[in-house]
Amino acid sequence: MVDAIDESIGSLMEALEAASMLEDTVLVFSSDNGASLRSRGGNWPLRGIKSTVWEGSVRVPAFVWSPRLVKSQRVSQQLMHISDWLPTLFSLAGERAVQHRFWVEQY
Repeated sequence: MVDAIDESIGSLMEALEAASMLEDTVLVFSSDNGASLRSRGGNWPLRGIKSTVWEGSVRVPAFVWSPRLVKSQRVSQQLMHISDWLPTLFSLAGERAVQHRFWVEQY
């Protein structure tokens, strides 16, 4: 699975570069949940699986890549919610999102 994702992202990056679109690209990758018991997945060393309240269910890998990122090559262990993507992507696009008391711009 990881090899297939790596190959697909590589093909996407090559196509964007060939089309001269790479400089205006923001690549976002995020998983929706941890592994499920049905597929015999594991989230070790985290406790829990998909559909549980433990970190193994909700702590998933994600990344944002763009040549426009100022703070490149940064790793964060902070928690982020899906609703945080909107103000973050607005910021990357050079726009100000409508302020909402629960939104946190992660960039």
